[in-house]
Amino acid sequence: MREGAAFSSFEPHCNASTTGEFAVLQLRERGVAALSEALQISVLLGETHEENIFVLDAAAAELIAAFDADPQASLAYSALANLPANLAAPLFDYLLARSFGEGPRDTRVLNQTGVLSLMGLLSAAGAHEQAAVLLNEARMHLETPAIRHAAWIARCRWAGCAVTPESYWSSEVRGFDTLVEAEAGVEQIPLDIAAHRARARFELSAGRGDKAIEAVATALALPVGDADKMELVEELALLVPFMIVRGELATLDAPRLRWALAAAPGVTEAAAAAIERSALPFLDENEAKSAAAKLRAFIGPAAGCARPPVSPFPSVGGKPRVDTVWLEITNHCNQKCTFCPDMFREDARTWLPLETIKGLIDDLADNVSVGSMQLNAYGEPLLHPNIAEILAYIRERNLPWPTFFTTHGMTLVDKKLKQLSNNYPAGIAISLHNDSEESYRATRSQKIGDYETLVSRVSALLKQMVFERAPSHLRLYQMVANAAIDLRVDEKTRAAFPDTPERMTAHVRKWERIAADIAVAAPPEARAHAHRNDAAYIAQTFTNADQYDREHLPILSWIDVHGVRQEAFMSARPTCTYANLLLEYDPRWSVERKLVNRESCLFTETPSLAIYATGRLGICCLDLNSTATFGSLSDFTGLRDALGSPQALRMFAQLSNGVTTSRGCQICLGGTERLCASKRLDGPKRPAGHFADGV
Repeated sequence: MREGAAFSSFEPHCNASTTGEFAVLQLRERGVAALSEALQISVLLGETHEENIFVLDAAAAELIAAFDADPQASLAYSALANLPANLAAPLFDYLLARSFGEGPRDTRVLNQTGVLSLMGLLSAAGAHEQAAVLLNEARMHLETPAIRHAAWIARCRWAGCAVTPESYWSSEVRGFDTLVEAEAGVEQIPLDIAAHRARARFELSAGRGDKAIEAVATALALPVGDADKMELVEELALLVPFMIVRGELATLDAPRLRWALAAAPGVTEAAAAAIERSALPFLDENEAKSAAAKLRAFIGPAAGCARPPVSPFPSVGGKPRVDTVWLEITNHCNQKCTFCPDMFREDARTWLPLETIKGLIDDLADNVSVGSMQLNAYGEPLLHPNIAEILAYIRERNLPWPTFFTTHGMTLVDKKLKQLSNNYPAGIAISLHNDSEESYRATRSQKIGDYETLVSRVSALLKQMVFERAPSHLRLYQMVANAAIDLRVDEKTRAAFPDTPERMTAHVRKWERIAADIAVAAPPEARAHAHRNDAAYIAQTFTNADQYDREHLPILSWIDVHGVRQEAFMSARPTCTYANLLLEYDPRWSVERKLVNRESCLFTETPSLAIYATGRLGICCLDLNSTATFGSLSDFTGLRDALGSPQALRMFAQLSNGVTTSRGCQICLGGTERLCASKRLDGPKRPAGHFADGV
């Protein structure tokens, strides 16, 4: 028999006589609800009666159809639960013969429906232990939610205990009769623990253990003390055993839950103790100990320990891992862009002292595993009075990770070019964006120059990098007004950027000509090569542009001093990249602020560290006024201490569960109406918080 083919479909025969036809007709009209009556007729006909095969065929077809339609079908389980053992056994034998014939009974050839059907019939026949064994065998090669659910039912029937979770609640949660009411309660009064408890119970009763865990994790992450969260102990003390006996261990290991449990050690310890005392009928002593130990592993040897064993920053080589460090050396900026909220900055304009920056670089190099480092968040890094010394120190330390920075380009005056000369980071990004003087005037301040000034200064940097064979790449960010728009970006700003592939192509051609002139004049050892992009690819890049910078348009390449090929390229980004969060500081826009949100912060999925120019610590480069922080540099003995602190853990627990206590996070995760959308308005929306480096 072909693997996975068992029980894929049965087509009952249609030439049975009157008694058999009646049973088949009932099955076709009423489905599995007629299973008991039909099988009674089958028994009356007798095993050897020729009509019996037609009835068994039809009964098998309806049972399989029910599980095919919904693997956790309550109708199928209800019908099987009401099926007398003497009726279930013949159908089980029939299906067994159809599946294996005279061959070995190898469960590996059964698909999900086959396993569920045989298990259900075994259990209905009273062979609960045999059903549980069958499911354990099947789970060796077929681990699905439906199989886990079936194993749970078989286990409970074997133990003679209830299969519905509501049978085990020792107290009621009053005020919520439906899941919809519970969700509304969370929305209206997010600090009402009862609403979160009710939501968890309804989700678990519906067989959605993962959603129930999410509800509990969100409640655990709320900005209230452990004493207020103690009501969650009952839900947690039942959810964890349920997940364990159903084999859903991955759900218990989800970071959002681990962080929430570790951040609420008092509740977690109380739940572990409650599991040990509960004597749940479906949980043996060893499993109870295992469940309690699972919880205690998140909080260490004693509740309330100073340093939780769970950290949002995974350990790599004995060091906490940070994917991206945003070291905002200064929050000064001398450009005023209509698409940037810098004009609404409330933090004091400042910069980190040179010695502080050197100390931070040393601390990172010695105590943290870093993926990459950016020398800015919103500030213009080239305005730091010691930018040359900072870059030189980075080169001197020979850091094992790349360093980048983003500039608006107008600071690339001769003095800054000299400071960058043979002193480059791994990459430089320039917010080029504009494609004409008209575009520039519509979106930027003319006090420090015009569009041609921007072009000449960026061109000078590109030429210097090629002539010096810089071991660094150059990215030119180009804003485009494609289908990914945000209507809160005013029309004047949107219209300032290329809004057609043709306009985008014209601007790319301009920079290709600039690159060609540089390549001609470059020294031979640079082996400079100017690129010309296919028009169709430029159009594709314009159309597909999103926040992720997936497609690059090469402009110029060269061989650096180490013999490595480097490149200057353009990256198209849509105007909506800068709309979520940025323009929300503009008083013309109203912002929906919520404590509990459906979206979670993506910076918790790839742990990051933001060191703001103010000295405060966070995880997001987009938090203009550093409102979402877990402390300051002065609060900790070092960065390793900060990353392992309960304060950092609490921030990850909250943001991974959509709990936002700061203005910056509430702006970013609050309302889906502020996300990038298609011009057709019915187009797909993108998750909140998706931003690439170098904004």
